[in-house]
Amino acid sequence: MSDDRFDKWWPCPRKHYKRLTVWLPHAKRLHSALSERPFRYFTLCGRPMIDVYMLVKERVLDFEPGTRRVQGVSFCECDHNIFPEMIELTGIEEAGFLAQLEDLVLFHDISETQTLDTHTALTQFLEEGGEGVPQDVRDKAEEKMRHLDFQRLFPFDFLNLDFCDPYYRDPPDVMKIHATINRLLDWQRLPGKTPSGEEFSAERFVMAITCRVNLRTPPTALARLKGMVNSNSNENLTYREALQTRAIADLDSWARENPLDFFMAAWPKEIARLAKEKSWDITIHDHAFYDRQNERGETYHMVCLVVEFSRTFLCSTYLGAITKCLDVAQRKEIPRFEPDQEEGRRLVANLSDIVSLRNKQASAFERVLLPDPTKELVRLRAEGVPI
Repeated sequence: MSDDRFDKWWPCPRKHYKRLTVWLPHAKRLHSALSERPFRYFTLCGRPMIDVYMLVKERVLDFEPGTRRVQGVSFCECDHNIFPEMIELTGIEEAGFLAQLEDLVLFHDISETQTLDTHTALTQFLEEGGEGVPQDVRDKAEEKMRHLDFQRLFPFDFLNLDFCDPYYRDPPDVMKIHATINRLLDWQRLPGKTPSGEEFSAERFVMAITCRVNLRTPPTALARLKGMVNSNSNENLTYREALQTRAIADLDSWARENPLDFFMAAWPKEIARLAKEKSWDITIHDHAFYDRQNERGETYHMVCLVVEFSRTFLCSTYLGAITKCLDVAQRKEIPRFEPDQEEGRRLVANLSDIVSLRNKQASAFERVLLPDPTKELVRLRAEGVPI
């Protein structure tokens, strides 16, 4: 069967290559280093939940057959129609948050709830106020509960932030995603608790940030990126020499004539600068990209930056990270894979195994099954989807 309610890109071989080859090895490495607690994973997975069941398949996330619970995973989803289904696919009600990640993290308080800093206090406020609590205040109190509940889950070992949208949105939300990552890096320093109640800290973790790169970046963000490149060039001889090696002298021309290259060179500075400010050493493991087309046939790109953060007193890796991003040879362009050729067959076969695991859980709750990946690829290509 096929089901258009699922995002059309979920069976894309390029997207699965990114999952399987670009960031999965780092998740497996971090998992293997843990000995006394479960792996903790946060994701913006969407309805198919392929990444979650890939980690189940690879035994990075534990799955309990009896209770049908996927241990250690948390997610955000803003579509209230599919949210209950996704909860059932994890088997843990508290794993999911019905919200957009940016709104959940960047919660803005109001006077009525400002002094209520625990879930218990907020619940008591609503119960004691009863029908006398205005609906907008009640909604804000419940929003704050979700915010506090989410914060309490930190730190994670791996955060898979597949935003799908541009990193820099149109005004007034140009820096909203960046502000979210800023807050998440703060929360990663919070003490966590194991299921047995023992405290732990995240000495290192990996964040995979995927975003869309259009031909046009909002002017304020473009000016910001140019400013960072110029500042790094003025302050660091190594960086300036790297720019000179690439014969880049005019930032305006660079950004205008090769917007993807400019974005991939400049954008990671945002992440590296946060690491420097917050005393995390940063290692860029992968910087991958591939092209797509929208419904109007216009080309855009998906870019994935896989970075590892290590707790430190003084960041010593900032310059190396930002200089590496200038080097085109350090990036990984993901090619188009044909399902009937060797690498394409391998990717689709792996995806089929993951879909089978996912559909067993969906069947247990009488939820819609994902279609066969091979048949879905054939269908989508026949319809002209450049997948």
